[in-house]
Amino acid sequence: MNFFAEQDHARRNSKWLILLFVIAVIILIGLSNILIAACLWMFDSTSELNLPDNRSFFSADILVFVSLVMTSVIICAIAFKWFQLKDGGRRIAESLGGQRIPPNSQHPEQQQILNVVEEMALASGMPVPSVYLLKDEIGINAFAAGHTPADAVIGITQGALEQLNREQLQGVVAHEFSHILNGDMRLNVRLIALLSGIVFIANLGEFILHTQRYSHRSSSRSNNNDARVAAAGFGLLALGWIGLFFANMIKAAISRQREYLADASAVQFTRNPNGIADALKIIGGYDAGSGLRTPLSQETSHMFIGDARRLGSFFATHPAIKSRIKRILPRWDGALIKRDIKKVAKPIYSKTSQQQAKQQRQEQLKKTVFVAAAAEAAIDALDNKSEKAEFTLSENTVTVSGELAHLPDGLLSLAHDPCGVISVVYALLLSNDEAQRAKQLDDIKDNLSKSSRIEETLQAWSWINSVDKSYRLPLLELSFPALKCMSAKQYQRFMDNLRSLIKADQQVDMYEWCLYHLVKHYLSHQFEKVTHSKPVYSSIPALSEPFSVVLSSLAYFGHDNDTETQRAFGIGANSIGLYTITLLPLEQCQVEHFGPAVKKLANAYPQIKQRILRALVACVCLDKQLTVLENEMIRCIAAVMDCPGPQISLGVRRP
Repeated sequence: MNFFAEQDHARRNSKWLILLFVIAVIILIGLSNILIAACLWMFDSTSELNLPDNRSFFSADILVFVSLVMTSVIICAIAFKWFQLKDGGRRIAESLGGQRIPPNSQHPEQQQILNVVEEMALASGMPVPSVYLLKDEIGINAFAAGHTPADAVIGITQGALEQLNREQLQGVVAHEFSHILNGDMRLNVRLIALLSGIVFIANLGEFILHTQRYSHRSSSRSNNNDARVAAAGFGLLALGWIGLFFANMIKAAISRQREYLADASAVQFTRNPNGIADALKIIGGYDAGSGLRTPLSQETSHMFIGDARRLGSFFATHPAIKSRIKRILPRWDGALIKRDIKKVAKPIYSKTSQQQAKQQRQEQLKKTVFVAAAAEAAIDALDNKSEKAEFTLSENTVTVSGELAHLPDGLLSLAHDPCGVISVVYALLLSNDEAQRAKQLDDIKDNLSKSSRIEETLQAWSWINSVDKSYRLPLLELSFPALKCMSAKQYQRFMDNLRSLIKADQQVDMYEWCLYHLVKHYLSHQFEKVTHSKPVYSSIPALSEPFSVVLSSLAYFGHDNDTETQRAFGIGANSIGLYTITLLPLEQCQVEHFGPAVKKLANAYPQIKQRILRALVACVCLDKQLTVLENEMIRCIAAVMDCPGPQISLGVRRP
């Protein structure tokens, strides 16, 4: 599955969405003019107006006025909805009644879904998203929401937690991650915003009718006035129904094929068709199905793994359950898994069973098939057969994600604790030099919320120092859900402390730059005003200057001698078609040049980003060895570009 190509496809779908929306608005404006003309005729027939003839009902002035009013109303409704959604996935999940599951939750069902989401995120090279639980929803459903991977969240219903086992939850979560990687999330948010402008007309009609009924009871106005107001309300309601028809048509046209793609991606991610297939079988055989009670199910139906409404197939935003299962399991016998709404009996969780669950979790982390499949799908890096022989991940590859189970329990617990997680991040920046470390802690001690934070940070540093450096980045990615639990004031203090820790030695090295910008990229969407930039660069030559800076930096930091550095740069440049660029001097490859160059590359179109990442991978893999810093640089570059980070394992790691 080529996620970069699918992101381009999603972007093209956005253009079709806008075109279909414009057509729908034009039709509604035309019908609005007919409605106004009918109202004028009705008013004239009761002698309230003295218009010279019926032709004036369609005069240019009236047509222009009605068209402008309708367009303005729709634009205002869209702008209001977009403003509501600007905070990304968190706001959408909360509007649906979702509550964030604490990263350190001790509830067994919640722990299980958190673990599954965490494993999938680390495997696919994405940040670990927050998970929201829709506690009042007994239907089996889930969704991914957000503008970018940085502000994405996963939502899941209580019914899904109660009815699905771990394997089925993996299939469901993999389905939702494919929506994140394919660019479907942002398309879904645009659908909500644009179509709200059309649906608003129906809501306005309902409001007028409701107001008219209330005023009719409380006043003695003439029957004629009541009839006119009611006619206007019914007219707007009729327009709204027509608009709703178009909205459902547009959603169905865009969403159905994306659901088939997400199902196929879930199979590719997990290499287990039974996970997603069995989840769909249970949805099909469950009394409550995938239905939702929330009033917002109408406008958000296209976001979920199952259709949140019970509409006919013509308006359904999802293909039929049986059609989806048949595509996953061509030899399926058609039997669904029957479940009633009554909660499935769960085992009593004693200390012994919790220990067994922990061991099962460690075994799951050690499985490499899941990791390898997700990593291959994430980069789709190597269409060229000769390259593929070098870089394809095998099922026996041991990756960092699989080894996380060997981190100290105290460190993992701290990384999931909203109160203690900042100590983990501080510890990741502490120097190995005792004097320098003391200076760093002294610089931030006055800005800490409690004095015990110093001891906690030192303990975390001790744990981190006891394991390989290759764990640093996965540990940081593991910490993001807990970090997102901070308040805005805590976030500001936290970022100030990070800057103090980095600047304590009066210089910024590449590792510090990567860590700081990963944190800022993934947290700024929640705590700062962030503008979502649109792609600007559609060709490689336009990015030759920033690309040469980034490629030169990777070549220098990943190779020991001038010959290998030059060769690595040449392979990366040639693989992307830039045959004339040359290796830059080392002084032009420091963080003050590297940072702006990466941010400029982030403004490329998805297919261009894929070619850039492919070239960078070719550069670092020239010597068949991967340093920890090379891996961290690649993952950071991919993150800033809002791309899945390629998990590269070549069997040998150098310090």
